[in-house]
Amino acid sequence: MDHKKIVGILAPASFLSVAGSFFFAQTVSAEQMLSLYQRHKGLGDIEVQIAKNYARIVQKNGLTFVIAGPSWGVSVFQPKKRKIAHLTYANFIRNGPKHIEYFEGATEWPLVVEKNAFLYKGLPAKAYALPFKSKDGKLVDLKRGKAGTYLVSTSFEIDPHIRTFLVQMFHIQPADGIPLKYVKLAKPYRFGQGLAYNRSEMVFTTLDTITAQQKPFQKSIFSTPRNYKITTESDITFGDKTDDLREIMEDLN
Repeated sequence: MDHKKIVGILAPASFLSVAGSFFFAQTVSAEQMLSLYQRHKGLGDIEVQIAKNYARIVQKNGLTFVIAGPSWGVSVFQPKKRKIAHLTYANFIRNGPKHIEYFEGATEWPLVVEKNAFLYKGLPAKAYALPFKSKDGKLVDLKRGKAGTYLVSTSFEIDPHIRTFLVQMFHIQPADGIPLKYVKLAKPYRFGQGLAYNRSEMVFTTLDTITAQQKPFQKSIFSTPRNYKITTESDITFGDKTDDLREIMEDLN
């Protein structure tokens, strides 16, 4: 495999000359929010709203995660089931979202700045490379290729709690911005005594941003329902057989 072709996603340098004409080019004030449409390997297509002290992630099936300062508690609710769970920040960061299918090697890899300023989906961004590591653990020169690329938005100020929430939701490593794209070369899967059942290397796009918009901040977007049944996150994300059958019948109708 030609590792140099893994992540051909950086915008041309010429885009920098028009950066000033984009409404994202200046640091966004606290009265603004970002509205992103993203695609994640485990979460599917998601709508993501981000403000300085708030974040909201909604999956296609309506499952919603909301974090809000200053308590930084995380609420998980499902409108179809009219159920909601409230988690402390410490609990959520320690255990992560229960419904996501984790994949190998997403959080432990060195980051090397590859490009400090360019535009991605209209957002000022920074690109990190994930360099290869030699057998003795030393990083390999990027001229010989890379194991992946990590793009983050750098122009929108958010509280560190929000950044950590996003990293935990996406199951990717932390960086100094809002995650926009994460692409990584994966090793063959193995089971039992180190036997590989997929011997080819594969490139996984863990996260990508399809569209991005800046909007006036609306606190109501980050509100949570008050008349839902309070339960556990597991009950909401997995539910019982009755709930599953009901949802299947609703989808058929």
